[in-house]
Amino acid sequence: MSSPDNERHTVLMLLTSDFVVTRYESLRRKAPELTIVTELAPGLNDDVTALFTFKLPTGIAARLPNLRLAASVGAGADGILSASDLPASVRVTRACDDDLGLSMAQYVVLQILRVFRGLPTLERQHASGDWARLPIPDATKCTVGIMGVGQTGSVVARAVASLGFRVVGWTRAARTETDLEIFSGGEALPEFLSQCDFLVCLLPLTDSTRGMLNKSIFSTVRKGCYFINAARGGIVVEDDLLETIDNEELSGAALDVFDQEPLPRSSPFWGHPKILVTPHSAAQPAVEAVVDQFIENLRRLSAGEPLMYELNRDLGY
Repeated sequence: MSSPDNERHTVLMLLTSDFVVTRYESLRRKAPELTIVTELAPGLNDDVTALFTFKLPTGIAARLPNLRLAASVGAGADGILSASDLPASVRVTRACDDDLGLSMAQYVVLQILRVFRGLPTLERQHASGDWARLPIPDATKCTVGIMGVGQTGSVVARAVASLGFRVVGWTRAARTETDLEIFSGGEALPEFLSQCDFLVCLLPLTDSTRGMLNKSIFSTVRKGCYFINAARGGIVVEDDLLETIDNEELSGAALDVFDQEPLPRSSPFWGHPKILVTPHSAAQPAVEAVVDQFIENLRRLSAGEPLMYELNRDLGY
């Protein structure tokens, strides 16, 4: 996958976690001719033309006068876009993997069926030796609402619908290229929420979605709805979610993402009888696919060609 064009670039990788380190090691193997640095240093900063990272703290981009590309090693680029000093001229890309939607669909289906078919009750019965049949509910009478029906959300919607559930979607802007029943914009949100027996958040984290799911929104959802968040923690006001569950307006939640990660041991989410915590593991782009895309985008950057999975900086996705 390497290209002679890669020799023109010096890449800065901020090794903030093992997640980034695995991609750093793969990039070194796949593009040995590429200059990769892991920290800022006098005499090197002017050479850096690309960032390959998950988080970009404010104060770094301003020290890279020749930066042209900031590429996320993950499916979301909010960790890069949050840098207030990232120049408007720098292009931003996210990682994408054809199997990402399938992995996310598996996670969402797992959480829905766990609740819908009463798995926690069955496990308690197993532990106590209690033979008691549960009624089998009718999926066609259960509505799953998905917030965010993009490339990944569309795959999730099809998987859930294939199991007999009614699936509806909500998007911020109107969409016509889907067979899914779509509610669009803020005016349609209350009607969408009032129908949901399960509410699935797959929205990107942007300025307009940060803190969007709060007490006001949760109070609009059909009473007893179960909430699943596999998008970004910052979209949810966590105290409001907890209060809504404790007040039995929501029946519970499966949460894969949080404001602070790793989730602190002091968080009231841990051990809560109506909440399942998973460690941001619903879906991840494959390492090799992410690295191949980055190498290809370096070639495209040099050749003046359109980049793969480039974000609209104004929209944040």
